[in-house]
Amino acid sequence: MLKKEKLLIFIDWFLPGYKAGGPIQSVNNIVFHLHDAFDISIVTSNKDLGETLPYPNLAFNTWQIKGTYKIIYLDKNHQNISFYRNLLKEETYQYVYFNSLFSIQFTLLPLWVMRNSSLKCVLAPRGMVGKGALAIKPFKKKLFISLFKLKGLQKRLIWHATSHLEQQEIEQQFGDALDIRIASNLSSKMTPFSFKEKQANRLNVFFLSRIALKKNLLKALEYLSYTNVSHHIKFSIIGPIDEQDYWGSCEAFIKKLPKHVEVNYLGAIPNDQLHAVLKDQHILLLPTMHENFGHVIMESWQNGCPVLISDQTPWLDLEDKHLGFALSLSESDMFVKQLNYFSEMDADCFNKWSKSAYGFAESFTQKPQLIIDTKKLFK
Repeated sequence: MLKKEKLLIFIDWFLPGYKAGGPIQSVNNIVFHLHDAFDISIVTSNKDLGETLPYPNLAFNTWQIKGTYKIIYLDKNHQNISFYRNLLKEETYQYVYFNSLFSIQFTLLPLWVMRNSSLKCVLAPRGMVGKGALAIKPFKKKLFISLFKLKGLQKRLIWHATSHLEQQEIEQQFGDALDIRIASNLSSKMTPFSFKEKQANRLNVFFLSRIALKKNLLKALEYLSYTNVSHHIKFSIIGPIDEQDYWGSCEAFIKKLPKHVEVNYLGAIPNDQLHAVLKDQHILLLPTMHENFGHVIMESWQNGCPVLISDQTPWLDLEDKHLGFALSLSESDMFVKQLNYFSEMDADCFNKWSKSAYGFAESFTQKPQLIIDTKKLFK
């Protein structure tokens, strides 16, 4: 039996963390689908996103063996060049995967340690070089990109783009003389399809993402405020509060919403518990400023929920396939129109959309080519 090559993954947050959302699922799905081909080790922090306390009942700064991988949870004192240098002396790795661009501790520092090594390094920018993403805290990000290019680090990497759109975004920021490989995000297993209860003029809408400016929750609330007052809309907000001041603005707006819009903040929900919540939901409302893939969009379809999203994602031309609508953020009236449209549907009409969403997700996630493309990031 051939000995498996060793793959080392750096990621800011990982299981049992869940508040960072999509990036955790991206790496978890890589492990699930590729552990037969690679001996996988993960380096991550000992806290979840936004938490001040470390995970309970876990050992830190030492390797732990899980079912299909091994992992080390580092406290702040061990997220440094010295520790990473020693880490790389312990094992002979063939490949390294960085799950972020703007991470000092889990991309820039370890990458600097490896700058003169023969290791094959793969970096996934995770949508961080899109126009919408760069518009948030632009000075800090532009400085980071300038330093990256000054050291020529971009030419020593294999870039993981999840779409042709993200490939173009990488080239716009770092030049076109790069090794960019396209591999769509892998997805988790799906649960069986079930029809949803739906009454005309009643709609369960959900927002699933970090509560931050980029995800545009405030704009979603604005759209809901203009929906037909004869409808009854339940809006569930799912996700961690990433930007407290922004959430404060959202809370203030929620208090002024008309009575026909009922809002519930459910907080962050672990991925393995999402299905229990989404089985009663109808549509995702996510007017995001930018997504390179959008795990929450795929998760919505996997749970039979059409989506109402911005056109700042790779998922366009959705209406003809009965997957939802991808609309310009400059056309607020169109978001309101489609919210009313879904609200007015009865169960028979809505479940045609629901079945189409589920069928698309099932077909997309089961493509063998997705795993082949992901392996080609390293081979």
